[in-house]
Amino acid sequence: MSISLNTDQYHLMTKLNITTSRMHDYADKSVDDIIEAEAESGNTLARDYGRKLFGNVDELIETFQLADPSNKYNIINQMSAEQRDKVLEMLDSEDMVIGLNFFTQEKLQQMLGKVSVAEAASVALEAFSLSQIIAMMPEGDMEAFFMSADIPKEQLTMQLRNLDPELLIQMAEGITGEAADQSDASKLIAQISALPTKQFKETMASLDPEIQQNIVFNMASENKEVLLHFSGQAYTDMVSQLQKPDMVKSMIALDGESLQRMTKQLPEDLFSIVATQVDTKQFAKLLIDRCPDLLERFTSMANAGTIH
Repeated sequence: MSISLNTDQYHLMTKLNITTSRMHDYADKSVDDIIEAEAESGNTLARDYGRKLFGNVDELIETFQLADPSNKYNIINQMSAEQRDKVLEMLDSEDMVIGLNFFTQEKLQQMLGKVSVAEAASVALEAFSLSQIIAMMPEGDMEAFFMSADIPKEQLTMQLRNLDPELLIQMAEGITGEAADQSDASKLIAQISALPTKQFKETMASLDPEIQQNIVFNMASENKEVLLHFSGQAYTDMVSQLQKPDMVKSMIALDGESLQRMTKQLPEDLFSIVATQVDTKQFAKLLIDRCPDLLERFTSMANAGTIH
């Protein structure tokens, strides 16, 4: 591949005020050589242009044709690891998500398994509705939720008010072994909530899965942080059931830092492809501010308008 620079006769003749006949003398010269030769001959435009090229974003974009992704690719491919990291920081989440398509689904699952529970839950919510997530939650995770010391007994007790009265009767009779008062739901709830915390939680953990799902759905509808009490692996497994394109699409919900860590795991050539999506003006400014050595190298290599 090569980087085509906008260094044709018209461009240089216009910028440096060089005559057509004199341009013929530079047919085999690099950009750097032409600027130097003109400056030595007293062409002040050439002397100023050399400084302008390395200090003006628009001029750099025009000269190096940075709007062309292939030009960006070759420049990024020659960057140091530190310089590439700076490019990575300028990429949007949407750009990095596109790069995730280069990974296998197995690798995506592995990387997703290392993010926080909050991020894993966000990715699942991007892919599925809340009701679907609750329905797919493994029974073991659901049981652990109700037994968790992090879920206050009072918080679960509040959910009893949303249960069908017939279920409350069954629960109360199962606890006391006696017929329950079917006319007063408040008494039934009081009987159930009067249980010691451990026994109360065990009772909730043994409810029919569908009832448990309804309780968790109601709780999560009021406060999504309830979802943080389930395992990240549960969410990863859900998302991994999707086809790869849909799985990748849902990962837009990841934090920028997580997407950067994943993108850095791409081979250098694939990373460079993803990085070409960087905003052209931001990229040019980075080259001027942080990569003057790279610019010097590419300019000095330029020959007949092309860098190989």
